[in-house]
Amino acid sequence: MNPFTRSALAFSSGLVVAAWTLPAQAQQKPVATPADYGQWETPGAATLSPDGQWLAYPIRRVNEENELRIRSLTLDTLRVVAYGTNPTFSSDSRWLAYTIGVSPDERERLESEEEPVRNGLGVVDLTTGEETTFDAVASFRFSEDGTYLAMRAYPPEGSEREAADLLVLDLAGGTTFNFGNVSGFVWADVGVLLAVTIETESGPGNAVHLYDPASGTLRVLESSESVYRNLAWREDAAELAVLRGQEDEGFKEESHAVLAWFDLDSDRPRQRTFDAATRVDETLRVAEQRALEWSDDGSSIYFGLRPREPSPEPPADSSEAADSSEAGDSTATDEEPEKQSDVQVWHANDFRIQPMQRAQEQRDLGRTLLAVWHTDADTYQQLGTNLMENTQVLKGDRYATETDGEPHRFSTMFGRRYTDVHLIDRQTGERIKVLDRVRHFYGGSSTGRYLLYFRGEDFWVYDIRNDQHICLSADVETVFANTEYDYPVEQFPPHGIAGWTRDDRAILVYDKYDVWSLAPDGSGGERLTTGADEQIVHRYVRLDRDAETIDPDVPMYLRLSGEWSKQNGFARMRIGEPAERLILEDKGVSGLTKADDAEVFVYGVRDVDDSPDFFVAGPDLADARQETETNPFQEDFAWGRSELVDFESTTGRKLQGALLYPPNYDSSRRYPMIVYTYEILSPRVHSYVVPSERSYYNFTVFTNAGYFVLLPDIVYRVRDPGRSAVEAVEGAVQSIVDRGFIDLERIGLVGHSWGGYQATYIPTQTDIFAASVAGAPMTNFLSMMGAVHWRPGLPETGHWETGQARMGVPFWEDFEAHVRNSPAAFVHELNTPMLMMFGDDDGTVDWRQGVEFYNYARRAGKSDFVMLVYPGEDHGLRKKENQIDYQRRILQWFGHYLKGEEPASWITDGVSFLERKKALER
Repeated sequence: MNPFTRSALAFSSGLVVAAWTLPAQAQQKPVATPADYGQWETPGAATLSPDGQWLAYPIRRVNEENELRIRSLTLDTLRVVAYGTNPTFSSDSRWLAYTIGVSPDERERLESEEEPVRNGLGVVDLTTGEETTFDAVASFRFSEDGTYLAMRAYPPEGSEREAADLLVLDLAGGTTFNFGNVSGFVWADVGVLLAVTIETESGPGNAVHLYDPASGTLRVLESSESVYRNLAWREDAAELAVLRGQEDEGFKEESHAVLAWFDLDSDRPRQRTFDAATRVDETLRVAEQRALEWSDDGSSIYFGLRPREPSPEPPADSSEAADSSEAGDSTATDEEPEKQSDVQVWHANDFRIQPMQRAQEQRDLGRTLLAVWHTDADTYQQLGTNLMENTQVLKGDRYATETDGEPHRFSTMFGRRYTDVHLIDRQTGERIKVLDRVRHFYGGSSTGRYLLYFRGEDFWVYDIRNDQHICLSADVETVFANTEYDYPVEQFPPHGIAGWTRDDRAILVYDKYDVWSLAPDGSGGERLTTGADEQIVHRYVRLDRDAETIDPDVPMYLRLSGEWSKQNGFARMRIGEPAERLILEDKGVSGLTKADDAEVFVYGVRDVDDSPDFFVAGPDLADARQETETNPFQEDFAWGRSELVDFESTTGRKLQGALLYPPNYDSSRRYPMIVYTYEILSPRVHSYVVPSERSYYNFTVFTNAGYFVLLPDIVYRVRDPGRSAVEAVEGAVQSIVDRGFIDLERIGLVGHSWGGYQATYIPTQTDIFAASVAGAPMTNFLSMMGAVHWRPGLPETGHWETGQARMGVPFWEDFEAHVRNSPAAFVHELNTPMLMMFGDDDGTVDWRQGVEFYNYARRAGKSDFVMLVYPGEDHGLRKKENQIDYQRRILQWFGHYLKGEEPASWITDGVSFLERKKALER
């Protein structure tokens, strides 16, 4: 007897309706078709000018005719820049610069002719509206005061150097100053000093220049044949650091000296040099892979070290070989050098398997060991000891920390990542272990006195000053661990942290709903919000991107999201005072941003039937003004709506889902329905989905085709991901069918990746679906555990046990669980027509998972199983023609099995190799 039994739902509905065309009288407006999709818009992130008087935001269209919109919030005017992106305001709000791209046709032409695609630059004077454009600009930066703009061109094609021309524009005066061979440039954040590194073709003339555009003064700080790189200004000071190359014939890669200039805003600046050739062990070099950083007080500069690789031995002198030949020594010329094998050695003790090492090669080459040069004392200290670990300097610049995962290598290899933490004295290099086997480590506090970590169910700090570990939350009556986290873990993670307040007064952390303030001395905690009372989650919104701490004297803004209501909004509070709710709506409300120098705020609002728009308001968000109108033509088309639905899984767990209605819904009819699965999807009840043929699982396309779309939440049990999905999906479908407007014989299932696994597994356990579409699914729980995520090179084992698969253990420790959740084990019980899709270069789910299931389905006689294979495609389809093709085939598949449409020939007969070849040759 098979211990893994399939289930069937006993639906209470009986009528089957075979006609799916909506009644003519209900079609008051047309439904959008693919011919209409191109005009649809998606707004990018909104950018406010510092004075809050201008709003800039990019628009992406389905047809790629994109643009940048620049709106005056005081004059009610709108400026549109074709193919504009990356809007950047000057600090004085007078100027706006932006990248200007090329049209889709021009991009296609350039790429077909193998010509480089180069962007331009636009600059507009917001006081006059005058625009100036520049061709072929790779990057740009305003001076700190906003009066000058530096623009760097593209390097000459074919050049191995990154050097290019640099144009400095006086924005008000219109004059320019040009540099040639610029490899790097950085503005100081005091005054208008511009540091530039010059790299010439031959070497002589390489230099560090300092340009003051206000006075027109150009100074050469240093010039040599060496390469200069990694310019770094000290914050709020006229102090500059740079690396200067130092070649050594005995090593393959050059090292660097560190140069530092002080008082560059004076007539007599000072220069100091750290000579790595005499100060650093010869096995190490000062590496360009790490940016230079100044300490807060300017007394030190941090840089990176990498091991040095000796130069290869030169080949034997060819003259010796010739002499040997003349002397009759035939071995010197007759024997060819033995060809080196390119074998890979995969060792079971490898911490990272060979594909992972290959995938992370460039990242590994960029790893450095942190070191510090104390410029005042002219002393040097290496702080980092392991290239694979993370070294961080704490605030106050007295100590640093370095993680150490070496004692926990085996558990980390399989998804259970732990680390020890060492504290390092920045002056002496002395190090002590202060944390052992910690999973959640948050680094240092705002003063550098405390190290924050989470262990068990509590937040802890290590007090460096007193050498003491302090539990911050032992006596606080709430639960900071996320006990609903449904992944296999030894300890639950915390709900998260907001950050430290200024001067380490408190650390703000989260429980399920609220923000709490914990005292770092362990004296207690205080709940700052009351979200638990209404089951509304409160989370801190960081409005100042440059702020490193939370200022308790400034109002805090909070993002609100209803756990069960799915309402969204914002609140405001001062620490110690009740939070003031500003906005809470049955819509998607997000993206709160503040102008740098004004009490002007912008946020976005959207819903399934309400195209995303931006609203501008004052600090209380009252009387917000809608400043944009995206997709105004939507009113010419019939559009669906959404509903938040509550249901219970078949095991009685309370869950939710989003139900999307087709346009022109007629309550007297029964409709086909498509169920889309993944994990938690109910928040999409407020998501606006732009129709597009390139977005192949497009919910708006599905609803426009006359389908309901159900997005149920799925919460998983460890070692039973498949059964968990069945229980949730069956409960969700039952709850909708019971309402009487869905035809129970015309329900389809679709999912991709993890959702594709569900779309493969669920139909082997129940016959409630008339058709299924599974994109890039895992199908065999035995072979998949041993697979590799080829793109990042990750072995599946860690992801399998503690990641999304949630199996908890390898298959030999619970063979039965692996079998009962494996689609391949039940392929013979599959009664649902299934369309499976893979790209044969899938770097996430090995496409052989599809090949296995295809062969099993053939052997089991499943004649209504079809697999689509897209050559050269990855986990998600990238080629436009393939995206469109796949969506059309999904619609044909569901059209046949859910609507009774005539099947396309590929559904019934497939496509032979020769037929495909002929089609591609046409």
